Amino acid sequence: MPVLLAAGTERMLALGNGQQTTVVSRPDPYLDCTPAQDWPSRSTADAVVVGSGAGGAAAARTLAQAGMRVVIVEEGEHHTTASFAQQTPLDRFTQLYRDGGATIAYGRPPLLLPYGRAVGGTTIINSGTCYRTPEHVLRRWSRTYGFRLADDMESRLTEVESDLRVGVQPADVLGRNGQLSLLGAKRLGWQAAPLRRNASGCAGSCQCVVGCPTGAKQSMQVSILPEACSAGARIVTRARALHLLVDADRPGGPRAAGVRVRRADGTDLEILSPLVVVAAGALQTPPLLRRSGLGSHPRVGRNLSVHPAISVAGRFSEPVLASKGVLQSTGIEEWHSQGILLEATAAPPGMGSFVLPGAGAELRRELLESDHLATLGAMIADRPSGRVLGRSKAHVFYDLDPHDGRRLIAALRAAGTVLFAAGADEVLTGIPAAAPVKSLHELEELLDHTRPRQLHLSAFHPTGTVAAGAQDQLSPADPQGRLRGVRGVLISDASVLPSCPEVNPQLSIMAASLAITRNWLSTQAST
Repeated sequence: MPVLLAAGTERMLALGNGQQTTVVSRPDPYLDCTPAQDWPSRSTADAVVVGSGAGGAAAARTLAQAGMRVVIVEEGEHHTTASFAQQTPLDRFTQLYRDGGATIAYGRPPLLLPYGRAVGGTTIINSGTCYRTPEHVLRRWSRTYGFRLADDMESRLTEVESDLRVGVQPADVLGRNGQLSLLGAKRLGWQAAPLRRNASGCAGSCQCVVGCPTGAKQSMQVSILPEACSAGARIVTRARALHLLVDADRPGGPRAAGVRVRRADGTDLEILSPLVVVAAGALQTPPLLRRSGLGSHPRVGRNLSVHPAISVAGRFSEPVLASKGVLQSTGIEEWHSQGILLEATAAPPGMGSFVLPGAGAELRRELLESDHLATLGAMIADRPSGRVLGRSKAHVFYDLDPHDGRRLIAALRAAGTVLFAAGADEVLTGIPAAAPVKSLHELEELLDHTRPRQLHLSAFHPTGTVAAGAQDQLSPADPQGRLRGVRGVLISDASVLPSCPEVNPQLSIMAASLAITRNWLSTQAST
């Protein structure tokens, strides 16, 4: 990834005569951010929120608007839209992703699992695609798992859509990549349409995954967090949550007492609070609970779904210029009832999950000819086949379920079919050591001899590792999103979702966070 990013940056600068393409950035709303080194060693709050991504931002705003003194602790830094416009993609990538985007889920096959670390969390580097949680998923969460707050999530989803100004992506910025996917789907008679996104006024810069350089994408740091700060919330940056403080001797059982945080220089600070909202994400929340002595439930870290994904490219005789337009532009839902969702996803070299074939001079030639490639991504609604281990660091393991492996092969076939229908001369499957195929027949022959363990997989949507539900033995969090075994701890991120949401999860996470925190406020008001 760094090599491809460097090559893509080199080419971008060459085309721009050594300068980045000029973009017009919107001024960011005010955020009350204080670096941890400037925060006092001991302070108090009514609520501490760990994490500033989709779930944490929604929880912080809800509690602050209810009149509570809220402090958000965020391990990453605050980056402005203006800084995105001034830096190359390579520089931004290394700053915005945990481990430089090199997080791996170990398994057969392994998965690349990149996620963000910054004020705004992964919303800074996601595609901006906003799907509502499907109705059948909400029913499953409520009736099968006992997460009854899902019954009211339809109204929460509508509220979040309004907050983020979600709308259908206009055709004028779809780009050729999205247009070709729509053309292929139309010729096949398959259901397809431009995606709904939280990027009103998108300029089609195709840089969503390294921070929107115009401010059109409504990531948390330009949408929900400013509203939280306007209501009095404060953000402590470069602040790694070491562990929750717990008063074990309180009448009625253990109770949260705050959070201990480590600064970048190795010193610690404490924020004392009777309520802690854990929103560190599905990969970081389980280790945090273990470090806090709160991870003894046998299902903490289990139940991990990730939306395994493949990426396929078609080579066209005419230039596609995929990096001009929306990064994730159109959705093909023909196979969604079978758990397969295709999305036209284009990114500059190194910023997407597609792997160009070859190495050395061959790879260089592919990079130079990449303007003729259109790419389709396909993800599947997977069974919970992963787990997050570790205390000081998250160690992610994922063993692809055989049924999901077969669906990934079917997804690859569907993506290739769309590209050929759109007029591709050949299709690059992303299968290591496989030559490009020049017809549907060659694609079928290749896939007949391909096993799921041979695929190059990535994943972007980890969920479910501290799932909420009615059954004590199966769900670390109760039906109201409260962590079992301790009072005063709410789980308010992707880890609380009982099962795979089957779509890009940002709206699902935010709606669940609203439901959990508002339910907590209502119970406090009645006591």
